[in-house]
Amino acid sequence: MDTASEEYTFTSFSYLPFYTQVNVRLLDLAEVGKQRTIVDLGCGTGGVTKLILERLQSAKDTVIYAVDHSATALKAAAEEIGERKDLVVNYVHSEAQNLTDAVKDRVDAIVYCNSIHYVPDKAKLVKQIKEKLVTRGIFAFNTSFFEGAHPEDSHEFFRKWMMRSLRILKREHGLSPKKTSKVESRVQLTANQYIDIVEGAGLKILVNDLNRVEVPHEGWHQISGFSDWIEGVMPGVPLDKGRESLQKGLAQIWTEMELKTVPRVWLSVSASKV
Repeated sequence: MDTASEEYTFTSFSYLPFYTQVNVRLLDLAEVGKQRTIVDLGCGTGGVTKLILERLQSAKDTVIYAVDHSATALKAAAEEIGERKDLVVNYVHSEAQNLTDAVKDRVDAIVYCNSIHYVPDKAKLVKQIKEKLVTRGIFAFNTSFFEGAHPEDSHEFFRKWMMRSLRILKREHGLSPKKTSKVESRVQLTANQYIDIVEGAGLKILVNDLNRVEVPHEGWHQISGFSDWIEGVMPGVPLDKGRESLQKGLAQIWTEMELKTVPRVWLSVSASKV
């Protein structure tokens, strides 16, 4: 079931050029161009799926499984990608945690773009992923929601942005966040904890890196309209009021601090089934 209006999805952010480059790196780790059966787990509206299609050295006999919990996102992905006569794209409506049932065959590669932080039982999911991979198959994931995603030189920006946005929320809407619970994406693991989960499932780590990315104003503006971001920093606040306050606060602080970009770190990991 879709839990938020289409108006508050991740789609606009996901197509920004800097974010595309982040995911190009992810596909490099998965050696996607060499694979023939690939799962795009948490595919959303198909941004990464399209990158996969662009990277295939030969589409013949290739099967892609685009898996997402949102029927609306899958429909948008299918419309965006269109019909392909040279390969098979299977759109699978399923939670990532139900991978065993969602994809019946074993595959060469599974990529999971910036979504693993949502999964409550990450160890269980990674064990399912291992079972779905062929021998020497590759699992690659990235996330920017982990402990360490905010470099020290970004802390002042975040502190000022949040304080300004909260003042705007209170002054213009008479509201304050209800800090009674966190969404799953805000319960953050360390990079080492992610590695422990992957190795604990019996996968061999190939690459484990921290990629510092300079995010432009548009990136922070777009993420401020994403439901999970709003709910994470302003729990209990109506999405429209939260978005408006965050975007107003961002614009003011960006100008005052004379910023061009603000860094964020992505954790990128690839592992193989040995």
